[in-house]
Amino acid sequence: MRSETLYLRLPRAHVAIFRFLLEAHEGLAMFTSLGADALNREVLCLRFAPGARTQVRRFLADAQTDCATELLAG
Repeated sequence: MRSETLYLRLPRAHVAIFRFLLEAHEGLAMFTSLGADALNREVLCLRFAPGARTQVRRFLADAQTDCATELLAG
């Protein structure tokens, strides 16, 4: 089984709160940091189970109130 992937960017200061929010949705997804861009924003690779894209997108929309995520691709 293959996972689905989304890439997003957020201020480095928001990575910890993003992790906390994601962990509260146990098993929804996991992420890997790909490093910071030139503006010191963290780029994340978010992986999740096939078929969970709707729930992940809903989570990202809800997380916008606490951390400014920007969807890059996926």
